Order: sequence, then C-alpha cells, then structure tokens
Amino acid sequence: MKYIPNLILFLLVINIYGQENNAEYLELKTNLLNSNSELVIEFNTICFGGEFIELEDSENCVYERPFYLFWTKNGKYFKRKFSNCKIFPELEMEQSEFIEKVKTNLSKIQKSEILPVIHKTKKSNGEVETTELEIDHYCESKITINTKKAQIIKSIIDFRLTTELIDENTPNDNYLKNQSSILNTIYKLAKKETD
Repeated sequence: MKYIPNLILFLLVINIYGQENNAEYLELKTNLLNSNSELVIEFNTICFGGEFIELEDSENCVYERPFYLFWTKNGKYFKRKFSNCKIFPELEMEQSEFIEKVKTNLSKIQKSEILPVIHKTKKSNGEVETTELEIDHYCESKITINTKKAQIIKSIIDFRLTTELIDENTPNDNYLKNQSSILNTIYKLAKKETD
C-alpha cells in the first residue's frame, strides 16, 4: 500500500517533467509543416515491459525518452533532439543518409511493414499450421514522414526485426524479409544519426 502514493507521484513527475520540451517540439514541428520545409521526419523509440524506475531515479533523469525531428529546407539538412531531461539545439548537417534514403524511397516505405515472427508448417493432412511468437517486452520505434502532400507513419518493433529463430529448431519465416525491408534500412540510418 505504501508504494501507491510513490507510484502516483512518479507518474505525475514523468507526465509533468519535460512539458516545456514537448511544447517546444510541437511548436517547431508545426512551424516546419507550415513553412517551406520539403520533408519533416519524426523519430522516437519507446520500450515496453522494461525495468521499473524508482522515484528517486526519475529526479536524476535516468528516463530520458528522446525523440527527434529531421527536416530539409532550401537543400539543407537539419535535426533536433528533444527529451524529458534537456533542451537541445538545432543542428545543421552536411549530409544525411537517413533523410536522403527516406526522400528517394517514399512509395516503397508507404508499402512496407515489418512482419510478425511466424513459422508455417504443413501438416500431414495438408492443413497449414501457423506458429506466431509475441513477447511482452520490446522496443518500438515510430517514424512519421511528413511531406507537402502526405503523411506516412511506420512502426518498427525491434523483436520482429531481430528474431531469427522462434526456438532452436524453428526459423522465423519473415526474418529475411524484415532484414531486407526498406524500413530496416531507414531504421538503422536513423539510429546511426541519433546515437
């Protein structure tokens, strides 16, 4: 029972902490979408089923929850990091493989998705049995691409992307498809440009 007030206070701290950054993020995003920005990309990752954070740890900003905006304007590349912990400056980049890969593959990205971890087996009577594996702890990255004409939202669950085997003898039928997906390519580039 004594943990309930701590939990409520912790959730309040997490919810309130960093509101200025979120407001600043929304303001910049709105301004970019209303300006001459050719492309605005949002990128963030959130993990589910992870570790419990003690109230004392939240004061030290252990739980940063970073999110990013990437954009192009007048042929130049920009990015900015936001978090619950700190306000970061806008950075101009000489080049951005991530932005270029997104820009040149919009229709391919629109049609792509990271497929679930499954294995299909044909039984002796001809029926196909499908085994699907899910877990309750994973990280999900969301990429939202805003162009002047459309918005594309893609979700990338790391477990689906990296799981090669369901168990030691059962392969994930979608592993190679997921590895060769344009979503995996842009995900890796986004991670590279945000690390």
